[in-house]
Amino acid sequence: MSKTTYEQPLSERMRSFLRLEYLFKQFDDALKGKSVWSSRAALETIIEIHGLVSRSDLKTETLKELEKQTQNLMKLFENPHVNHQKLDHILLALDSLTNKIFSDNNPFGHNLKQNEFINAIKQRIAVPGGTCEMDMPTYHFWLQKPMDERALDINEWISGFENLRQAIELILQLIRDSATPENAIAEAGFFQRNLNSNNPVQLLRISIPKKSAFYAEISGGKHRFSVRFLQQENFESRPKQVSVDVKFELSCCII
Repeated sequence: MSKTTYEQPLSERMRSFLRLEYLFKQFDDALKGKSVWSSRAALETIIEIHGLVSRSDLKTETLKELEKQTQNLMKLFENPHVNHQKLDHILLALDSLTNKIFSDNNPFGHNLKQNEFINAIKQRIAVPGGTCEMDMPTYHFWLQKPMDERALDINEWISGFENLRQAIELILQLIRDSATPENAIAEAGFFQRNLNSNNPVQLLRISIPKKSAFYAEISGGKHRFSVRFLQQENFESRPKQVSVDVKFELSCCII
């Protein structure tokens, strides 16, 4: 059965990783297009990524998470039921990414910091319509280049985030795969559970059938979390919590 999954991070680190994952996917989709609007979307997504990375020490946070994952996975060698060949492959990937990131003395996206063209666009994005051709003729000029030339520039600008991207993809894959979904019921559309703060959950995942008339709203912290199932009858009024019991799949991801 096809499912829709709602996720809730329980740490700022995971929150940043999920936002970056979303932006990288958005970038990939924009890059597939051939129009000037696709190039705009791709470039402006790069600027969003750079802005998010610049607001926190993502390099340190990524290295800490890679090290944490490595240490926890190393313990699995003692388990005879674990596929050691697969585990070796994952540990090699973690070690390779850790070395690449650690050995690079520059922050993620350092190639954009002194780029006057990028910085000029960044300053205008906050203004509604601020990057139109009358306000930014340089941007308009670049957009008139052949798509192949624009793609070369875009790929060069995104390259400073490649190690970060690979690390986030691997980290989130491992975290998501760490939990086996369990069946649960939200009585009258509400579910709550306490958490063990000594073994913090990193990510909550709630899955329901794709054709469901409800959606999940998750809130949580270190000690407990709750899930409300809401129904949006139309998009002009507020959603309402459902009054029926809702069956769903719950994954509490810890690694």
